[in-house]
Amino acid sequence: MPEVCKNIKILPEERCCGCAACFNSCPVDAIEMRENRDGFLYPHVKEEVCINCGKCVRACPELTPKFSNREEPACFAAYAEDEVRMKSSSGGIFTLLAEKALKTGGCVCGVAMDEEFSAEHRIICSAEELGKLRGSKYVQSRVGTVYREIKKLLDEGKHVLFSGVPCQVAGLKGYLHRNYENLFTVDVVCHGVPSPGVFRKYRTEKYGKNLKSFQFRTKEFGHNCNHCIATLKNGKRIVGNQANDAYERAFHGSLMLRSSCGECSFAPLPRQGDLTLGDFWHIAKYNPGFASEKGVSLVLINSEKGEKAWADICSRLKLCEPVPLDFALKHNRFRSKIRIPEGREKFFEENRKQTFKKAVEIAGGQKFSKKAAAKQWLKRVLPEEVVKAVKRMKK
Repeated sequence: MPEVCKNIKILPEERCCGCAACFNSCPVDAIEMRENRDGFLYPHVKEEVCINCGKCVRACPELTPKFSNREEPACFAAYAEDEVRMKSSSGGIFTLLAEKALKTGGCVCGVAMDEEFSAEHRIICSAEELGKLRGSKYVQSRVGTVYREIKKLLDEGKHVLFSGVPCQVAGLKGYLHRNYENLFTVDVVCHGVPSPGVFRKYRTEKYGKNLKSFQFRTKEFGHNCNHCIATLKNGKRIVGNQANDAYERAFHGSLMLRSSCGECSFAPLPRQGDLTLGDFWHIAKYNPGFASEKGVSLVLINSEKGEKAWADICSRLKLCEPVPLDFALKHNRFRSKIRIPEGREKFFEENRKQTFKKAVEIAGGQKFSKKAAAKQWLKRVLPEEVVKAVKRMKK
């Protein structure tokens, strides 16, 4: 009688979030993370090496989900001093948490860009390296063997701060199989993760080998997520937005997200991290006095560890105000399902044959035309009262 399969192959591909918990947990290294034809990493099992121990299945947060945090966390609008905020994508809260961890001899794990401009999870143990982990990266990061490295540090008694999207925090917890008092986790509010392979194709086609640095977000135009900046080796800066950049249009239109992101197990409450951090979009609708063009963070306190860490940094905050949880849930992604555009499959089909820019144009149709994209961009950057006034004038 054939042996029952006990490895990660039992997970349907459309449910795999790419967290790499299975890859890290395999005791005989029978699992590789390979890019599929659309540029996403998926586990591949080497059957001739697999011993059918089932450790990958037990580690997988999709197959063995764990939810232990608060279902009704306290919610805050917050930001740090201006110097910290201007180096951050939002209100600078991650920086304060990381500085605290590093000052007490701990390590911090977050996402950095490598020399080839691929996003990867990386562990740092000095404040000098913190800048590499700051800032949003609108592409799925490569976890690699970082869960194994974190476990080694934890077992040695080191304190570790881990930051990632919710499924990555769930993946780390699934791999560890136990609660470490010296581990602190932060999950970031995530709309969905774009394909690393697609981002690689985009930057190669648009910038070739001339790219020196790439910022997915900038505050040069206020607190928004609508501008990217590419700096070339000759010093030239190219600012992209939805009106002139295909990657910006495709990202904001959810055109190149991973399949599992359409119905995420870890976006709703209870969250995976001890703290949840994100942009507090539309906070001016609740209290105009809380809004700031330099960035405002949404913070959820999901556990006792989260409470303690929050108390430790509160004295360094310029703004720290409670906000009703329902308001935060309404204005950010805290639901499992999101609308994935019909053109997603068409985009990936065309992207295998065409340039990235052409694939976006074909799959997006009118929605992603320059004119339509420019309208969407203006709606995002203009004050709400100005948009309403323009609409009234048209009537």
